[in-house]
Amino acid sequence: MPWKYDDEYYTDYTRRTWNESVDSYGLILEQLAPFGEDLLHDLAPARGESVLDMGTGPGEPALTIARLVGPTGRVTGIDLAERMIAKARDDAKSRGIENATFRVMDCARLELESASFDAVVSRFGFQIFTDPERAAREAFRVLRPGGRIAVSVWGLGPQVPFIDVIIGPMLEHAEPDETGYLPTPYETGGPGEMVRFLESAGFREARERRVVHVCTFSDEDAYLRSVLSGTPIGHSLSEESPEVQAEVLSKTRANLRRYASNGRIELPGECAIVTARTG
Repeated sequence: MPWKYDDEYYTDYTRRTWNESVDSYGLILEQLAPFGEDLLHDLAPARGESVLDMGTGPGEPALTIARLVGPTGRVTGIDLAERMIAKARDDAKSRGIENATFRVMDCARLELESASFDAVVSRFGFQIFTDPERAAREAFRVLRPGGRIAVSVWGLGPQVPFIDVIIGPMLEHAEPDETGYLPTPYETGGPGEMVRFLESAGFREARERRVVHVCTFSDEDAYLRSVLSGTPIGHSLSEESPEVQAEVLSKTRANLRRYASNGRIELPGECAIVTARTG
């Protein structure tokens, strides 16, 4: 029987699977750190500013931004997964960060006042938001005149071996929904695609740059532990038959061997960083 992709299904799936990943997400978070540094360089948060982090996960880059904006600034991190938000709150408390607030919230339905932030940031969030078009419009709404946004999204599959070594084999068995649509982690990742996406939401002066970093793992097993337990990829794979799971893992290991170097696995990943202003 054909399945149906809709907002309610995807919202529930996203919440459940990211909640499942919270305890192991740190394995992935350390790989994302260089991408986060590039993103914050382009956002350039200043002391005293108010910043919204959409799709903050367990609190990054919100916690880093909190230090940059200082005690007179504030950061609000939002995420759909309540366990991710709980982790962010715990980390903020343990690190003595008092100017960061974390709330469970759908990024497409912001329960926030209009024109209340100086900047919005999202690190690899728009490709998993339930309704990214509405999320972009909501980001525009909560920014003050002259406010700015900085977003990172993964490039297309061939440019992101970091995840495509396993996503590629999985997509060989994925079935589109009844309309023919097949969701992937590469939404809005094509050249200029995120620029056009933000412009359609009302943003101006949108600019894109591409950055590449290498994600390093000690061996094939370390990679598989990270992506299968630290992201919803593991949940998605577990829904397949044992035969399909075995085939996907076999092909993933074969892909990983192509990136073996100096006794490690070195996987490049390209992302687009897009910045824009409200006007």
